[in-house]
Amino acid sequence: MEKNHPDQSGHCRILVTADAGHTAPLIAALEGEGAELLNLPLEKVKYYLDAEQQDALSELIDRFAFVICTEAGNTRYYLDWMSENSTETVMKQKIHLVSDELIAKMLEEAGIPAIQPREGARPIDIMEFILRISHKGPTLYPCAQGSSEEMPGLLKELGMQVVEMVVCKPVSLGRTELQLKREQVARRPPDYILFHSRGSVVRTRTAFPDLDYSEMTLLSASPGVTKKMKEESLIPHRQAEGSWRSVAELIRTTIRER
Repeated sequence: MEKNHPDQSGHCRILVTADAGHTAPLIAALEGEGAELLNLPLEKVKYYLDAEQQDALSELIDRFAFVICTEAGNTRYYLDWMSENSTETVMKQKIHLVSDELIAKMLEEAGIPAIQPREGARPIDIMEFILRISHKGPTLYPCAQGSSEEMPGLLKELGMQVVEMVVCKPVSLGRTELQLKREQVARRPPDYILFHSRGSVVRTRTAFPDLDYSEMTLLSASPGVTKKMKEESLIPHRQAEGSWRSVAELIRTTIRER
């Protein structure tokens, strides 16, 4: 059973632990929906390139046919990489596939045409688009160091070549910063918790061990996140389809039905 305890203003509090650079689409989509987003990032990232990987990529750069961008933060660092390494000309020749309009806009503002296979595209939609067109070649996937995302795994399962290019890396939270977040959550416990990635499941439980998860509505951003939640003995009440747009729609629907 879903638990809902809106505050006196009628707003429901939703805990989101993603890096603030990734949550802009969600914040925009939920404006005016009676939701208070508690964006308390447990993950911070900074621009980072793996020197050894960059050396290897320099020999492959002309071979890539596709670039897939599914995270706004990673896309921002990917654009920084292009500028820093003067690869704009060659990368603009690649087919750039994106999951939502925000990422498409980021690329297009940099002069890179972007294709969104469908509104709120899921990883499966992007993969199916690649399979439908005749153009073949390896795929470049900008990502964070140590990330475990669905898109590369889907491509690999089909025997398609994909290179996960590290463009940023996580930065650990200091003890004082983490304690402040714990105090903030303890003062005003959330009504909903959004688990936006596989990694967020463990990070959230570790950061907030005293939360009573049985008293909250647990939201999963994708099937892959749901699988990880179940491994950690957390059963989601509702599941989105993998894009921030689908997450926003899930939250809107949940709030309206409360």
